[in-house]
Amino acid sequence: MLREKCAYCGDITDMPFECNYCKDPFCSEHRLPEDHRCVKLSQIRAKRFGEKGKVIRDGGTGRKNAFRKMLGRFG
Repeated sequence: MLREKCAYCGDITDMPFECNYCKDPFCSEHRLPEDHRCVKLSQIRAKRFGEKGKVIRDGGTGRKNAFRKMLGRFG
């Protein structure tokens, strides 16, 4: 039987999960990259999506027009 320590919490697990990104062993609770704060995940996302993956905030420009359109329907 393969027993390993979870690389995140240190608990011994009988059935470790290997992260597809960092290749470390994890327990069932920390098996997902988001759950163990995988350092490789952000690097891979940046490489895969580049600048297109970033959320661009325009400081509210155009929000007034959309809001007026919504209110105009009720008036």
